Amino acid sequence: MRPVPVLTPAEHDLVLLGGGHSHLAVLRRWAMRPQPGVRLSLIARELHTPYSGMLPGLIAGHYDFDASHVDLGPLAVAAGARLIHAEVCGLDADAKRLHFADRPPLRYDTLSINSGATPSITGVAGAVERLRLVKPISRFLPALDAVLGRVAGSKEVLDLAVVGGGAGGVELILALACRLEQLGCRERVRLQLVTGSSRLLQSHASDVARKMTRELERAGVAVAMSATVVEVEAAALRCASGARIAADEVFWVTGAGAPEWAPSSGLAVDDAGFIRVGPSLQSLSHEDVFAAGDVAALSHAPRPKSGVYAVRAGAVLAHNLGAWIRGAPLRRYQPQRRALYLISTGDRRAIVARPGLPALLGAWVWRWKDVIDRRFMARYQRLPQMKQDPPRSVVAPSRGGQRLAVGMRCRGCGGKIAVRPLTGALGRLPGAGEGGRLRFEDAARLPVSGLLLEQTIDGFALPVSDPYLGGRLAALHALGDLHAMGADPVGALALAGIPFAGDAQMEEDLALLMAGVERELTAADCPLLGGHSCENDSLSLGLALTGRIPEDDPGRVLGKDRLLPGQALVLTKPLGTGALLAGAASGRIASRDFEAALAVMLMSNGPALAHLHRHRATACTDVTGFGLLGHALEMAQASGCTLELYPERVTPLPGALEAIAADIVSSLQVANEEVIAATDLGSSIAADAPLARLLCDPQTCGGLLFSVPETEAAACVAALRAAGFPAASMVGRVCRSEAGARPLRLGPA
Repeated sequence: MRPVPVLTPAEHDLVLLGGGHSHLAVLRRWAMRPQPGVRLSLIARELHTPYSGMLPGLIAGHYDFDASHVDLGPLAVAAGARLIHAEVCGLDADAKRLHFADRPPLRYDTLSINSGATPSITGVAGAVERLRLVKPISRFLPALDAVLGRVAGSKEVLDLAVVGGGAGGVELILALACRLEQLGCRERVRLQLVTGSSRLLQSHASDVARKMTRELERAGVAVAMSATVVEVEAAALRCASGARIAADEVFWVTGAGAPEWAPSSGLAVDDAGFIRVGPSLQSLSHEDVFAAGDVAALSHAPRPKSGVYAVRAGAVLAHNLGAWIRGAPLRRYQPQRRALYLISTGDRRAIVARPGLPALLGAWVWRWKDVIDRRFMARYQRLPQMKQDPPRSVVAPSRGGQRLAVGMRCRGCGGKIAVRPLTGALGRLPGAGEGGRLRFEDAARLPVSGLLLEQTIDGFALPVSDPYLGGRLAALHALGDLHAMGADPVGALALAGIPFAGDAQMEEDLALLMAGVERELTAADCPLLGGHSCENDSLSLGLALTGRIPEDDPGRVLGKDRLLPGQALVLTKPLGTGALLAGAASGRIASRDFEAALAVMLMSNGPALAHLHRHRATACTDVTGFGLLGHALEMAQASGCTLELYPERVTPLPGALEAIAADIVSSLQVANEEVIAATDLGSSIAADAPLARLLCDPQTCGGLLFSVPETEAAACVAALRAAGFPAASMVGRVCRSEAGARPLRLGPA
């Protein structure tokens, strides 16, 4: 008999702050060799980490976004790390707490910081309002697109200045020159490089500076030396000498600045605010804090702020974090004395810059650099099968011929029991028959002294690794049932399931989970009245909610059985959360697509209710686990009508159709697709087409599907879009049911 595996409960919280180059190595190592008893969390302001070596090529147009960025989502999945997409605004190193602007603090036992740095603008007037900082890259790239759009949309000549005479500034302005040539508008931009130094590339040899100066001349870039900028005006840079340099747009690539929170964190920092660390990369003041990359100041071997050192530090940091937790000896990090730089000229050429080597320039250097860069990225973009990889979901036949989803089971609403076993089980209950009290609505309706009370219960294993975010999603999902009935929430009870771990870990999980719940319930004016907690295999949350409708306002009463022939059907949100949650759980979709799905899931349906009532809605349901088709079928059967749906009017979430086409779907998808048998597809769409399957995708925190008089549909959709539901659309009509007709049919609008 095979022994039952014993899981080691988490008793130590290791938190990685930032997704920099060093932490990429930590995550990869953790994926291959996880440490029992340690819970790993990654806090990332950006979910796509740019590789600094490829950014000039990205700006010049030689690489696309995905080629030059590491997606932290799949890497975190492989490492078994909780991914928390948030920006830290404070650190209390003595209390071991990280602080955020919009969520509760997070505790740690060991902290590693690799959050990078941003260009310093200290002492420059007008900088905050008018500068376009090159870091963080996620904010710079949209700014760059805006500038390029301004150039393309105007025939006037634009003055564009890049401030910074180091390698970053030189590479940026040469890349811009190349990009403008590609766009055919180079002649409409005057490029100028501005530096406060007496020569370019001061940290490199003079022959490197001379060759790059010639490259700037060749590209038509003017250079202003010894020009220290003290103020950014509306269309000019004012220098310390009093001189003004014309500048309609300014990109800032000067020396790195430390995080604002570092000096007040309690950590030892240098005069510039960077975290002082020793040879083991440990803080000189707090042994439980490590730091690497630009945010760190090496006390034993000072080096310039550069990604080449962060890459080398990654292996040592990965070893030392595990060794520190185990109580094993730590390794010494010794940065290279003579780092190799391959500086791009923007036009698929580069120059070798390393002490002791000649400053060679040519296309072959670019090709060499390209090979090195792509090899580095492949380590984190094409992940091997690692110990933490979840199993792939496969579809296999059962004995009765039924297709079952086996392997990885989905969470969120994709983890619901399928329609057939659910209705079969509920049908056995005493109150389920004709005239029974049990009704298959989104919530139960109870008349109490002048009020109609609505009660509902909902819950699931959290579909995300962040307890706070999961709590918000669970609350919004449960509130959707009351919104679908037209009720105002008045109270909630919670049932929280927490994985067994150390006392500190369980306390932290429960606190974060309930803080997320409380945030959404408070926004809905719904008090959390109490609840219960228990151990569970995974983080989970259930909510029992009570809502009310004034009995003297029958127009507010909604339900699935109130469809009327001739009405229009309106859907408030896009579809695709099931496939995207499944893809995120297996690390098979881009994090940006998952973030787009999260933004939709975090939209409460509550604000839509006023527009439903104003435009005389009668029937409503929230589209959740059974997908649009499944919930539409419930409405059609309850109302005795036929629903005509228009698939082309349904908005898919970004990446959803691509995920479904790749068979990245929820474990409830196969059961949901049985509804297609009750649907008249006509010739409008194939049953296995991604769009048809999207209609069966189980939604978490899905939108409302409701009916209004057809004369009200256009105005209702416009009002919803103005109220923050941009995907709201009229997706079908209610028709009279004809003998022998299927309750659903798909067709063109």
